[in-house]
Amino acid sequence: MATQTANIAAMYEDVVADLIPYYDSMVLLPNPSVILNSYNIESSTGNTMKIPLVNAWTQGNSSVGENTAIIGNADQDFIPTSVSLGVNKRGASTLISEESLEDGGFQTVRNAVVTRLSRSIAQATDSKGMTVLASGAETAMTALSDVNVGMDGLAADANVGTTEVALVFSPEAAAYAVKREPTVKMFNDIDKDQYQMVATVRNGFAQLRAGTGDSDSFIRAIATSDSFSASGANAASLDYFSTSVAKLRSANAPTSGSGFYVAVITPQQELALAKELNGVGQSSGAVGSLSDLGNQALLDALIGQAIGCQFLRSNNLPSGLTSV
Repeated sequence: MATQTANIAAMYEDVVADLIPYYDSMVLLPNPSVILNSYNIESSTGNTMKIPLVNAWTQGNSSVGENTAIIGNADQDFIPTSVSLGVNKRGASTLISEESLEDGGFQTVRNAVVTRLSRSIAQATDSKGMTVLASGAETAMTALSDVNVGMDGLAADANVGTTEVALVFSPEAAAYAVKREPTVKMFNDIDKDQYQMVATVRNGFAQLRAGTGDSDSFIRAIATSDSFSASGANAASLDYFSTSVAKLRSANAPTSGSGFYVAVITPQQELALAKELNGVGQSSGAVGSLSDLGNQALLDALIGQAIGCQFLRSNNLPSGLTSV
């Protein structure tokens, strides 16, 4: 690193110290209440880990006669399998001119750098994680047919223009691993009289219990139109989420310790649910006009408990997908 000022050295130390706390507050999926199976593989070799899974089991024989063999009539063979989870690097960078420090103020620049770097890698992490939960891979999704988990809401061949996907899942439906915690590096470019700051993180996700059927998936996708003016069957509805929760329960998908599944929705879907709660356009049966806080409180305290899921909003869900 070339010669640097005392101010930039102090700011670099602050950014290094604060990046992880800021990242943790901005990232959604690497959270034990959302994804229970989390692993730190920083000290291991390689960039892929194997996660053991236990095969599904069936109900035992409920009527065993005297002197009747149990083995053969109520077998529960233990046949473990595994899922591979690979990590990838996420990165973000920002440039800081010497003039920005002189004119913009140390604290202002420092806050902007921490926010930009941490939010950028947090969004990159969540975006890829949501894609994995919906499709099983980090490959960018372009069509609704790319979804490979049980789906409710619009059908994969619904011709409604572009669509987006909400996810309702068990905390045990997926796994997360980190190989490198958020890290910052800096270089002084004396030719341009500026500083280059780079933040990286290495992590990855994997589906553990996912399938396209109604009885074998711990992850459900809800497809809706991505228009803010969507209505009717094209818009998100509480019925869609109730259906997803019911199907998760029928698949014996575990809930969180509080008894809830996780429902991650987009701002457009949140608006549709708020309209449904407020009874917009209805002559009767309206809950009444609520504030944003009132809508969220109703979703969390009443609707969430009634349906059985905790609602979380994210801008990193798959969206802009073609529906045919």
